[in-house]
Amino acid sequence: MSVDTFVVRWTKISLHFLVFAAVAGATLRFYNLAPIIGINYKFLLHAHSHIAMLGWLYIVVAALLVKEFIPDQAVKINKVLGTTVIMIIGMMLSFPFQGYGLVSITFSTFFLFTSYWFVVVFLRKLREKNNKSLANRWIRWALFFLLISSIGPWSLGPIMLFGEKHGTLYNLAIYYYLHFLYNGFLLPAVFGIILKHLENNQIKFNIERAKLFFQLTVYPIIPLYALSLLWLKPSIWVYIIGGLAALMQLVGIMIGWPILRTYWQSIKQKFYKALFGLVLTAYSFKLFLQIISSLPVIAEYVYQTRVFTAIGYIHLVMLGFLSMFILIYTIINKNLRDNKVVRFGLVVFITGLILSEIILFTNGLLLYTKGVSISNYSQWLFYASILMPIGLMVMWVIQLKRKTNRNEATVLKT
Repeated sequence: MSVDTFVVRWTKISLHFLVFAAVAGATLRFYNLAPIIGINYKFLLHAHSHIAMLGWLYIVVAALLVKEFIPDQAVKINKVLGTTVIMIIGMMLSFPFQGYGLVSITFSTFFLFTSYWFVVVFLRKLREKNNKSLANRWIRWALFFLLISSIGPWSLGPIMLFGEKHGTLYNLAIYYYLHFLYNGFLLPAVFGIILKHLENNQIKFNIERAKLFFQLTVYPIIPLYALSLLWLKPSIWVYIIGGLAALMQLVGIMIGWPILRTYWQSIKQKFYKALFGLVLTAYSFKLFLQIISSLPVIAEYVYQTRVFTAIGYIHLVMLGFLSMFILIYTIINKNLRDNKVVRFGLVVFITGLILSEIILFTNGLLLYTKGVSISNYSQWLFYASILMPIGLMVMWVIQLKRKTNRNEATVLKT
């Protein structure tokens, strides 16, 4: 199996999971308008979040890491990802019907073991290459955070055993897992892929700036978890630690901007260059939200409006930054097909994402400051949200075609 075949296969498979997660998300929005008989909201929510993060983001990022860092190991990693997908399908079929039950927990547990398998194989093969590039440091740290993120799920059993289900410790374990999964694993992995792309294509960049960007982005990740504790109204030192960690990452993006701009300029298609600009905007907004959320008054606002602000923040990171980058990256590298229909689907998806973010954050602000909600809030949020699965399904249908027309064999130039 060639590495190109490997990446195309797993990118398409992960895209199926993204479509499922998007449809589940839109269904949850509709549920707020009219409860659907036979559907348990919390159970479907668990399915939506697990499949979005693990079925979509984890699988496709793992495939891209293999392509960029250990392309000669595609056959071996193919077995690892194949086993992993079985676990994810098990979660997808069990969570909607039982939530956290015996079957879903069993598949979730075995997923952790397959992630350990991936890390061990990947790091062993990476070490054999004896390559000490900066991109490799990004990935080693990303995989380290992936490993320690699993402490969160492992701790849930003892926590629930001692009667803390849905209590403080339970929530802290969930926030711990989420933080180190997307801030710790996925975010450094994305930047590592960008840097490796520049290295593999011999595109010059300032190595000293790149080192500072790495240090100021990765090293604050552990203390940045302090921001997940602010809803407990802890000591002022916790606010300071979280704020300083957020400030370091903000300085990091300022220093690393020329590196990201170099990658931006390497994108030849104007359409995807514009979309990458939106990706950087989403990441910059994420850093801004981190900074202001470390202020006690803003932390209190976030807690009071968490149904809107927390969901808006998670979608900003997961969809606006991570998912959009991955879709752009896989399309411009011809792992996914590109044509006008695909681009139309992306526009619809992005429109839905932006509108839903505006509605979520605006409604939270109105409720906190004036005690009123947007008129027909749930209805408008559903209308915005339904655009996302529609856009993704338009793009997904094109990817289902097995043969590629010669006219579409190369990425569009405009």
